[in-house]
Amino acid sequence: MEASWYSRVLAHHPFAILIAVFVFSSTCLIVPLTTKKFPDFSDPQLGFEARGTPLAQRLTAWKNLLESSNPRGDLVDNPLEYYYYIQDINRQNKEKLSKVNQSPSAKKKTRKNHGKNKKYNDKTKTAIDKNDDKEEKNTWEELMKLKAKDRHSIGDKNNNHGGDEENEDKEEFDEQEGHFDGEADGFFCNLPSSAYSRVVISSKDPEQNLWSLEGVLAQCHIDAALRASPHFPSLCQRQLDPKQKCCRSWSPANYVALLSNRTSCLAVTEQDLLKVESILQKCSYFYRNLELTPDCAENIRCQRRVPSVCYNYNAAYHLIHYLLDIEFLVTSNNTTNMQLRSAMIILPIAASSATLDFYKDISSNNLSYKKLHVSAMQLGLKSTLFDKLLISDSFLVLLGFGFVTICIWSYTGSLIITVSTILVVIFSLGISYAFYTIILKINHFPFMNLLAVVVATGIGSDDAFIFCKIWECNKRQKSLNNNNGLTRLVHETMKHAAPSMFVTTLTTAVAFFASIVSNVTAINCFSLFSGITVIANFLLMVTWLPASVIIAERCGTNIISPANFIIRKIIRPLKLFFDKVAHSFADFLVKLVISLKWIWFILFLSLGIGSCFVVFRFPGLQLPDSPDFQLFDSSHLFEQYDLIYSKRFWFEKIEQGDGGDVLPMRFVWGVMPVDNGNYLNPESRGTLEVDDTFDVTTRESQVWLQNFCKNLRLQTFYRSTLGPLLPNCFIESLQPWMERRCEDPIDPKIDRSPCCERNTFPYDPKVLKHCAAEAIAEIHRTPSHLWNFRSQGIQTAGLKFRKENYTNVDSSINNNKSNIIQLTKVIPEIQAVIVEYDSNFAFSLSFAEMDKFYNEVENWMQNQLLTAPPGMKNGWFVSYLEFYELQRALYDGTIWAIVVSMGLALTVLVLVTLNPFVSLYAILAVGSAITITVAVLILLEWKLNVLESVAVSTAIGLATDFSLHYGVSYRASTAEHRLERVKMALEQMGGPTLMAALTTGAAGALMLPSRVLAYIQIGLFLVIIMGVSWIYATFFLCPMLAIAGPSYHFAQFRYPKIQRSLFSLNRRIADNPHEIESHQSINKKRKKPKGMASESTLSNSSTVCQFHCDSSLPPSPSAILLNVDVGQTRNNRRRPELD
Repeated sequence: MEASWYSRVLAHHPFAILIAVFVFSSTCLIVPLTTKKFPDFSDPQLGFEARGTPLAQRLTAWKNLLESSNPRGDLVDNPLEYYYYIQDINRQNKEKLSKVNQSPSAKKKTRKNHGKNKKYNDKTKTAIDKNDDKEEKNTWEELMKLKAKDRHSIGDKNNNHGGDEENEDKEEFDEQEGHFDGEADGFFCNLPSSAYSRVVISSKDPEQNLWSLEGVLAQCHIDAALRASPHFPSLCQRQLDPKQKCCRSWSPANYVALLSNRTSCLAVTEQDLLKVESILQKCSYFYRNLELTPDCAENIRCQRRVPSVCYNYNAAYHLIHYLLDIEFLVTSNNTTNMQLRSAMIILPIAASSATLDFYKDISSNNLSYKKLHVSAMQLGLKSTLFDKLLISDSFLVLLGFGFVTICIWSYTGSLIITVSTILVVIFSLGISYAFYTIILKINHFPFMNLLAVVVATGIGSDDAFIFCKIWECNKRQKSLNNNNGLTRLVHETMKHAAPSMFVTTLTTAVAFFASIVSNVTAINCFSLFSGITVIANFLLMVTWLPASVIIAERCGTNIISPANFIIRKIIRPLKLFFDKVAHSFADFLVKLVISLKWIWFILFLSLGIGSCFVVFRFPGLQLPDSPDFQLFDSSHLFEQYDLIYSKRFWFEKIEQGDGGDVLPMRFVWGVMPVDNGNYLNPESRGTLEVDDTFDVTTRESQVWLQNFCKNLRLQTFYRSTLGPLLPNCFIESLQPWMERRCEDPIDPKIDRSPCCERNTFPYDPKVLKHCAAEAIAEIHRTPSHLWNFRSQGIQTAGLKFRKENYTNVDSSINNNKSNIIQLTKVIPEIQAVIVEYDSNFAFSLSFAEMDKFYNEVENWMQNQLLTAPPGMKNGWFVSYLEFYELQRALYDGTIWAIVVSMGLALTVLVLVTLNPFVSLYAILAVGSAITITVAVLILLEWKLNVLESVAVSTAIGLATDFSLHYGVSYRASTAEHRLERVKMALEQMGGPTLMAALTTGAAGALMLPSRVLAYIQIGLFLVIIMGVSWIYATFFLCPMLAIAGPSYHFAQFRYPKIQRSLFSLNRRIADNPHEIESHQSINKKRKKPKGMASESTLSNSSTVCQFHCDSSLPPSPSAILLNVDVGQTRNNRRRPELD
């Protein structure tokens, strides 16, 4: 028998198994840490995105399309300009080559100094480029002044808001921003911007008004306290005067001083505040109607619309836009509000990771003045600080780990077993990491995977408790005078412990692997890593731990001998005391559960129904309302800024997309919406996949596209946009351009054929290709800010052409229009078409609003594609939908993970217990525990973000174990009456399951003092899930079994083939007298109503100190199958109906 062979190997060669497992596990632990990069958590939000869904694939294809449109990409917006550029490069190369061929000596010299000349040429070219850029800047200086000044205050939506991820050096920042604002007479060095660090001042009293002398003085004192830091001078932006002092901070107090001609904010009077207040009241109307612009002092058009006091130094705009909260002056109800509740101070320091030492210094200071204090802060180092605290606060995880170690030591009484159990946890993580990085070749390791440490600790300690108790109970029945006795002990222990641990491992691993149905990268990585960790833990539990227990058994007399004084005086009294406590607890638990079974059942059933209402109705699963992942506790200054105060200032609302930015509607043809990258690697986006069936040049496609644009503008979600929309729908802008005369009226020699009135719409495909390229070339000769209204340097709408190799084209082609027909031969093919218009929906963090926008536009798009010609069938729609898709993927993935894992857990229970009623009761208890846990988290205001979704997946795995233990124990009982079976299950599993719940829950409680939100949530989650799952398994499942549990034979199925094979095995075992005696002893004990062991055979010595080892062993899923004697099998053959 394989089990007997393995038992003999364990009994006779435990050191060999330990050495082999140690070498293998150590190799798995060391190799990836030395050959692979250590996990980097500097960007904790990496991988918090949806991949693989239809919309997520569109978003990835859109990013690949934009990347391919870059100068280094495979697509080009202006093919003629690109063609001439290639021709110019070829001509220069030929000229250089001809000069080298004419002078052999020069050729030799060139070869010798090739690297040096290349370096010199690069420098020369760079200098020329810089001069050209300078001349161009001077040419467009007046027209582009607004854009130059606001480049840092109005960022692209895809930029990281608030400068969290900016890692630019301070010198580079100063070089970009270090110019004086001459309009303000040098009072401020520059314009305020979100690229600077900033703090928010508010009052502890909600009725306190910051627009007062006390508020001004508070701003001055707090600003001075911040500047008093020894790290401030090395970080601040300095003035360009000879003194080079640090620039002033942008604060309401300093702006009041500027408008009142005061040299310092300390000199501001009450009259100054009233004067500036009246100015702001006049100017707020123009700001809200978008008439007051940030450059109004230089913009004549703006000055015609607003009073002169509103654009003096542009102070009114900066105050309203940056420094005063949105409820000041005018509330959301259009009522007047002159109470300023919060004010912003923007420091002349770049928001970057360089401010870490500055933050550490000021965080220990009392930044307050009377009732006013710094309530929020944004220094651009949130991710950097998280990376450091994630490591520094890990001592709390180690503290919990140490607590579990102490519990295992006190439970087992053996240092060898305790150390072995801890090594099992470490080795299981090492094996999982090696498999994760080397075998699966997954490079991304999100910080969520650290949750696997908690999972491995909980499961490892639980399995150790179960194995040690089974070993102890079997040991008290066996004689260890010879090796055969030890072999039988190992065999009996493995026979019961291995299947039990396998079932718990299987259900937990299935729960984790079920989360792979989620489309979020971080959740998929966590599911794989945790599932592999659980499997590795089981393999070590059936190899490493049994060998360790055998060695501890052999060395037991030397380590914890009863003759030892300490053992006699301390350990034994404590052991007897805990045994009495365990006896009393077991008796009390049995009486409490059985006597009040109806009360417990009704109470917890009602709580389960109520939790379903909380989870699925009100308030329900709350989706995240911020694209930034919360890293610290809500009371942290950084989180206060992101969660609360960033929504109270206009510039932050606009940059976060919550200030009225319209959602563009982008319709793409020619590119397949496919993400062929690695979904488990956020940096792998794959490549652009073109649509081979795309053809916009056919006459049918031209007519259809024209009707598409017309119908689009008739829809209710369309928003008309001011200004020229030349590339938005190219087929419409091309038609009026094609209606020009073929001969130039001024110069008759210029022939515009075929791009003229001779060709009518729809055009011939060749004419369309040529004339579209010519029209785009003319558009690009126009300054881009006049027609590229949205993309800020990157054109999105219009045609995308495939780049071709022009090196073999005759270089004699020039800019003469007479050679245009020859040029047409080298114009690349049209690869993609993008139609882009604005919608009347504003970007929102609300899932409901974004869902409405997406469904309306998507449904209309799909209806339009029904009538599309073959070349335009594969179009698709995209917009700013990244965060919306993440919300949807989190919700759908979590629900699917719960359903799939519950279904798989039910399948495992049915296969193990072979009783549908026990399985249904157990899965009902598990589902209720999960629902209660999720309901509690919802009431604690948890939102379903990535970490919370991972917690739900973990809850499914951890909540299954306790109910599974009770269900299998009930199934393994030989008693006829259901109450006796429930009593046996409680006596067997009440102690070990409570010990496992206490150790894991206490380890979680020790993580609550952390400053990292992930640790806090993990700790709180462990406390809740351990308590709820144990309570529901004990006080809901057991009363349910006591009320309506099946009897011994009712609805009980068996595996006949396994029984017949075991019958032949028992015949072989019967040839051994020792085995016959052992079998008869077991069979006699099985006739007792409570189980398989006899208390009369218990010994007084043990290697492991347990809770009370009752008269029955803990359950084994195959216990009834494995303890089948010959007589019982023959009776079963005569009475098959009982099976």
